[in-house]
Amino acid sequence: MEKIKLLVIDDNVKLTDAIKEYFQNNDKIEVSLVAKDGEEGYELIKNSQDKYDLILLDLIMPKKDGLYVLNSMYNDKIVKDVIVETSYNAAETMRTVSEYGVNYYLKKK
Repeated sequence: MEKIKLLVIDDNVKLTDAIKEYFQNNDKIEVSLVAKDGEEGYELIKNSQDKYDLILLDLIMPKKDGLYVLNSMYNDKIVKDVIVETSYNAAETMRTVSEYGVNYYLKKK
């Protein structure tokens, strides 16, 4: 069985390194791409669609945020599974994110 390829978009380098290390020897998931902000992340989303299956997306980042990424995907009709990870827990933001088809959230501390 082929591994699920993960694109991680998060400005926290320690967290992205920890995620890569965690999945380093995993039989089912591998981290194939990492971006440090929404602008870089969206470029990878557009230009590397065959290199990832799932996006792990932070909402609050420099340059462009996670909502920018979700809105750009929507506008460009790019459909990929997304898990949002954030330390921000406002109900309105979560409602907005769910309008883009995101069904899974991870709460960062």
